[in-house]
Amino acid sequence: MEILNENSTFSEWGERWKKRNIIGLAYGRQITIESQLAHIYSFIGNLPINKIKLMNLDDIIIERGNLNPNTGKPMSKAYLKEIRNVVKSIFNYAIMNCDGYIKNPAMEIKIPKNAPKTTVRALNEQEQKWIYDMPHRLRCGCLLMMFCGLRAGELIALKWSDIDFKNKLVNINKNAIKTAPNKFEIKQSTKNGKSRTVSIPDLILNDLNTYYQTSSSLIVCPKRDGTMQSPSSWRSLWNSYIFDLNRIFGNSKLDTKYTPKKTPQIIGKIRPHMLRHTYATMLYNSGVDIMTASKLMGHADIQTTLKIYTELREQTMIYSINKFDNYVSGIFGT
Repeated sequence: MEILNENSTFSEWGERWKKRNIIGLAYGRQITIESQLAHIYSFIGNLPINKIKLMNLDDIIIERGNLNPNTGKPMSKAYLKEIRNVVKSIFNYAIMNCDGYIKNPAMEIKIPKNAPKTTVRALNEQEQKWIYDMPHRLRCGCLLMMFCGLRAGELIALKWSDIDFKNKLVNINKNAIKTAPNKFEIKQSTKNGKSRTVSIPDLILNDLNTYYQTSSSLIVCPKRDGTMQSPSSWRSLWNSYIFDLNRIFGNSKLDTKYTPKKTPQIIGKIRPHMLRHTYATMLYNSGVDIMTASKLMGHADIQTTLKIYTELREQTMIYSINKFDNYVSGIFGT
């Protein structure tokens, strides 16, 4: 095992830190950390850790804040914060394990206020109606995500035995996590480690029961052979769904779904998590209090729910002010 000290490079300390911190993490999270380290190493990987100054770290944030070479777009504020946290953690790890004197300049890293934010939008009313009316073998799953707030991994792991049709409840108690490039494994808990029970709206109860009666699988949203989805089969299923959504409601002229990358997205890009965000929006619009919404959404921290509700409240205020502008313009405008 290599001996590290204050003269060792940042990447040497980073790799030792990584070995310790990726233990038990989902495959997807491990890949994210690898990507973050690659960005960091491209700037300071070869520098001795005790020689790194704040300006070296500022270069990472400024350069990546202007352009992420992997996407051709500015890096989001959330991702910049994650990079900052990784750098902080590696410095702290080196300080705890090194007899030499090392400062942690990452404590002073500032994230630009104007860095773009990553937001997940809710579907508008027209899009919600399309999801409800969409004839596709994924319709059952989309109804559960949009009207019961399931995450994609929770849907993939869901069994018919988890649905109580008599009492109109769905018990969300497990999650499919990616453990290899094309493999899901079932984790016997949800993302935040807690189970939750969600009421099923009467609107979709009969639809779900019909799907149950005609299903030959124990799984609610399986592959065609009845087995659990893999990452690639889930991706293909979603691409197929979006293609048909465009073909039926967006008047797409293409008649094949086998080249989805070439499909003109007449309808704006819709991702699975947007259906869950739509559920949160409908909870807010229907007057469900924040504590109840947090439990129904399965958020580990009520602050997550509060953030969503605050954003929705701000949108409502903007809409209300627009109505006021239209009102006074109609009275006093020329």
